[in-house]
Amino acid sequence: MNLPAYKKMSVTKKAVIYLTLFIAFCGWSSIYLSWGGWLSKPSFFIGFFLFCLCVYYYRRITSGEMTNVVNWTLISAFFSIIPAFGDWHASFHSYFYGYIATYYGLFFYYLLRIWKVSPNALMKIVTVFCFIWVAIEIGQQFTYPEYWFLGRQNEWNIVENRMGLWRFYIWGIDFVMLAFAFYAGKVLSSEQYSKVNIIYSIIFTAGILCYCSRKHIIAVVVVIAYAILTMKSKHKWRIRICCLAVMAILFYSFYDDYLVVNAEADDLQGAGEDFIRYLAAEYFIMDFSSSPLYPIFGTGWGSLALTNKLEYCKHVLHFYVSDVGIIGYYSTVGLVGVSAIIFYIYKFIRNWKYIDLGYKMFFIMKMILVVFDFWMCWAIGIIAYGTFLYLLDENIKENKLIKSKL
Repeated sequence: MNLPAYKKMSVTKKAVIYLTLFIAFCGWSSIYLSWGGWLSKPSFFIGFFLFCLCVYYYRRITSGEMTNVVNWTLISAFFSIIPAFGDWHASFHSYFYGYIATYYGLFFYYLLRIWKVSPNALMKIVTVFCFIWVAIEIGQQFTYPEYWFLGRQNEWNIVENRMGLWRFYIWGIDFVMLAFAFYAGKVLSSEQYSKVNIIYSIIFTAGILCYCSRKHIIAVVVVIAYAILTMKSKHKWRIRICCLAVMAILFYSFYDDYLVVNAEADDLQGAGEDFIRYLAAEYFIMDFSSSPLYPIFGTGWGSLALTNKLEYCKHVLHFYVSDVGIIGYYSTVGLVGVSAIIFYIYKFIRNWKYIDLGYKMFFIMKMILVVFDFWMCWAIGIIAYGTFLYLLDENIKENKLIKSKL
């Protein structure tokens, strides 16, 4: 058996990948393009294009370790058409629009399999997009009150000051986490350290810090701690001391602001059982719909009545379906849809010994965030997930081949 052979990408194929990622990043949240992260027209158009390509070339789709996960994710989500029609009186046109605009990231996965894209070539493209994302996040800290990129422009059109930094909420954090894990994993699992990988890891860590999300910062700290505690390098103690020093500096720099943000959140949202996420989660589990189809298949998309109810939840109850993680996904696709995520977790754990450290780090970070910012609740998270599953396929296949030769 030989290691995987990848095809060189043509200019056209690269253009499709770049265009897909540009749309996925919402043009890095440009205020002039004004693309949102949910059900935007560019997402539908690129999604429909990818869908047509996959249908036309479906015989060329090769199977990987995670292909069945993608298949079941799409099939299980499509079952939500039953309550969408039966309970919410959606039209097929509107439902199809919502389905394609949400799940085009999984058609992107199929396209990568059809084209047999090199993981390294794919990560180089992802890295370019993430560098631009970081440059915008950090650069606008110095240009504010002038800014050109803002992810929440369609909601509040405000820039929040958090932990002493301006939070622009630029779409694409899922990819930045993937890039961070990819390069940090190489640094923390290799006997020979690449200065480039170290620099990339630091840059993407800085970008995540400037994103100013407490949950994402905690996730980064946890996976770095996991990596340095489990590493087997002969330089492990040197690395552990360096990492502890960096964490101490970050702790000293941000801890006071972190406490202030937590206190403000408690004042605004309540604590304990009154915590808004807890109330929202309870509402979307128990009270959002009385239909017997709801816990099984969710609500689906494409209904004006459903849209109005979600708007009522946001503006009157202050409950956001995207703020309750996997429960929000359950609300959309039901237990049947959630079963695809359980399937993914099972497949990942089953292949744990064949997976590189960087991908394990990304998996752990996403598991930490699963009850808060669940990646399946928006298109950018799903396309990062589809990209990750392709990289995971190739990583597992390569490591199995290598181990079979030992």
